[in-house]
Amino acid sequence: MDILNVIENLKPTLSLNDKKLADYVINNRLEICEMTVQQFASVSDTSPAAIIRFSKKLGYSGFKEFQMAIAKNLSKELNQEKEIYEQITTNDSTEKIISKVINAHINAVKNTESIIKSEIIDEAVDAINNADTIHLFGVGGSYIVALDFQYKLVRINMKTSLHSDYHLQLVSASYINKNDIAIAISNSGKTKETFNSLKLAKERGAKTISITHVGKNPIADISDININTIHIEQGFRIGAISSRISQLTLIDIIFMSLIKKNYDHIPKQIIETGSIISGLKLK
Repeated sequence: MDILNVIENLKPTLSLNDKKLADYVINNRLEICEMTVQQFASVSDTSPAAIIRFSKKLGYSGFKEFQMAIAKNLSKELNQEKEIYEQITTNDSTEKIISKVINAHINAVKNTESIIKSEIIDEAVDAINNADTIHLFGVGGSYIVALDFQYKLVRINMKTSLHSDYHLQLVSASYINKNDIAIAISNSGKTKETFNSLKLAKERGAKTISITHVGKNPIADISDININTIHIEQGFRIGAISSRISQLTLIDIIFMSLIKKNYDHIPKQIIETGSIISGLKLK
């Protein structure tokens, strides 16, 4: 896990006390590696208990494990060339834009890899696999990701529901039942339309899954299973583009896990549907 990226992404959702700790960690990470928890509490004007709670919020068992993660990050910084997140400007050449966009995508996927928990993926895959119907919700760029997921699920003969119109998404959510599953895709986790649809689906008894940016957000809060992405926001909408790449990567991970779980019959379905589609191509 790239702990510094995680801290940066979580900062907007942290309490004032935790933000103080986050800022201190980011600006003084070298010194923290040599400190005891009491020393860290003293220089950050907090308490040992607050530091331990902060460490646990980040997924560590305590300060020692958190400290080791900081040291590992420092080692990477010292021994590898640091990748820089650059904004695209109007003065950039085409070659520079190519380089910046590709690097942004690579970094978005790498950052997401650092926080993916395999047990959460497994839980989501089991829930999807056991559902009667998979209802997908998302608007804007996240709708495109949902559409890609629907395409993949249909190829392996899974019943899905997805509508481009928000009102129809609400109607779909109103007909959902406890044997179905609702999957909401929203980078911010704050998209009102997606939140409303997921909330309605949950009220109808469906199990809920969300794919959102790491950190506390309304959509993640009402989800039974939350899967996170992570990236650094950049100018000229490149941050939004990279977030979509992270979402698509997670979709591919879930899809391949579904294929593995149903290996006895899914490959045949993919071959059959592939054969039908290939027959439509021009010679």
